Amino acid sequence: MNTSGRNRVGFIGTALLLLNLLCFTACEEDEVMNPVIDSAAGELPLLNGDNKIGMIIGFNPSNPAATNDSIQARWQEALEAGMSVGRLQIDWTELEPAPNTYDKKALEERLIDYHNQNLQTFLLISAYDSEGPVIPADLQRLSFDDPILINRFRSLMDWVIPMLVQYGGYLISISNEPDNAFNDEPQLPQQILRFLKDVKSHIHGINDQMAVTVTIAEGSLDDGRLGIPEIINECDVACWNFYGSKFQFFDPYYSAQTENEIKSDIQRMLAVSGEKKMVIQELGMYSGNTTLDGSEEIQRNFFEVFFREMEQQERIKAAYNFQLVDWSPEVTEQYVEAFEEEGIPQEFIGQLSESLETVGLINYSDGRSKSAWNEFIFWVEEMD
Repeated sequence: MNTSGRNRVGFIGTALLLLNLLCFTACEEDEVMNPVIDSAAGELPLLNGDNKIGMIIGFNPSNPAATNDSIQARWQEALEAGMSVGRLQIDWTELEPAPNTYDKKALEERLIDYHNQNLQTFLLISAYDSEGPVIPADLQRLSFDDPILINRFRSLMDWVIPMLVQYGGYLISISNEPDNAFNDEPQLPQQILRFLKDVKSHIHGINDQMAVTVTIAEGSLDDGRLGIPEIINECDVACWNFYGSKFQFFDPYYSAQTENEIKSDIQRMLAVSGEKKMVIQELGMYSGNTTLDGSEEIQRNFFEVFFREMEQQERIKAAYNFQLVDWSPEVTEQYVEAFEEEGIPQEFIGQLSESLETVGLINYSDGRSKSAWNEFIFWVEEMD
């Protein structure tokens, strides 16, 4: 049930902005757009049904024995409740370890695993991730819209897409939160857009029902980052990462949202997405209450509010909980090391660490289910 190629998440993508001296530059408002469905793939024809709820397990390379037992039990519980979609995340470099040399088994084994569990797959190959490009070493010096780089990714798609369709896949995202860097790299939005246009056209030439998207952080809408509407307009479906907290540049850095704020953000995503269908790639909320303002009840309430809204919105086709199990202290420490080296305030690092170590629906240390787990299962049964 491996769900990720490496330890990275969009959840703390906005935190990376602190590496730019905790400064914020306001941007002009984006051009008003109303993205419309402009392809057969935009209707998500390969997805069987609506209101699908799934999850990923997590990023820990190992867990305590009791936690592993709980992971297996909770996953089976979700399947029995009707969970019918899965999400796989794998790096381009895992699939192409050397130029034009492919490790097809690395993807096929995971797709087969999900297919055997009757899970339809949403695949993420984030060629550009929240932390920067994730591309083969020999392409590192190229701009993201360089024809050489694009053609190499197209060659990757030549075998990835038929395999994805064969095992019940319905959607592929080719970039995860590139918008985190849009303010700092003014040329990047157009590079991502050209990459998306070319790759989407190529994928539709292989199978015109396979939907192609780029995943955007909902929090980027607060910053008015340029280029987002144009990218969503080009995607087959709008894809978002959405969390029940907001990030700000002073202590406290994270704050839990109210029910009305959650609903307002959902409506904002729908509005920016225009007429396009929506998929939530990452849906999550911390439960920590030491340095954070969270609790298990606040976490549970976030899922209740979101899923009640999702039930009323036929355009939200699928949403994936991020994630089943909390981050381990060891994995969290590895992640925050870069912030410590840059001299980022310890108050921020403490809040970031607690958010990661409490974002799961079960505890890392003993596998105990939080109240949000029962909420999650209720809605899987209700909608799937």
